[in-house]
Amino acid sequence: MSIIACTEFEKDIVKLLAEDKIIKQLIVVDGSSSSKFVNGLKQIGLVPHVLFPETIPCGLKKSKGFNVLVTLQDNNSYSSSGQMKREIYEKIKFYGLVSSGILMFYGSCKGIFGDVLLDFRKRKIFLEFLSSENGGYMGDGIDDCFSNNKDMHTPELAEKYRDCYNELKEQILSQLV
Repeated sequence: MSIIACTEFEKDIVKLLAEDKIIKQLIVVDGSSSSKFVNGLKQIGLVPHVLFPETIPCGLKKSKGFNVLVTLQDNNSYSSSGQMKREIYEKIKFYGLVSSGILMFYGSCKGIFGDVLLDFRKRKIFLEFLSSENGGYMGDGIDDCFSNNKDMHTPELAEKYRDCYNELKEQILSQLV
């Protein structure tokens, strides 16, 4: 599974990955937004492989076991919403080649990904799209995940993320049998 997400979802992704005990290989794609995320994963005992996109094993999709590939995006680094959409669509195409399913987390992007499921419906990949409550900003990132001082969203939304992650995982695992 590939996870493509805005940095505002670091907390949610860390919680999902911490709960998943069957991940064979956890890969974080190196980028300006990844070092803080990787350090946060290490704090809870998860040690990901950090790779550049061009070094991701092409056989990852066909390997046995459940692998997770995480790419975080800093939405503030884009000059326009059109540029962001083009780059994310390129990532979907690329990660569709190396994984069996993609889970996208985006919230405060002013609806630019409203057609993503329709745009990729003919691809042979499972694609799920999750957003924050009302498309609002979720918090200040990974530090909030470990501080437990404030809950950034409702338990219902956290359960929705967990359910979607697990459903996509089950679809992928059923293909491995």
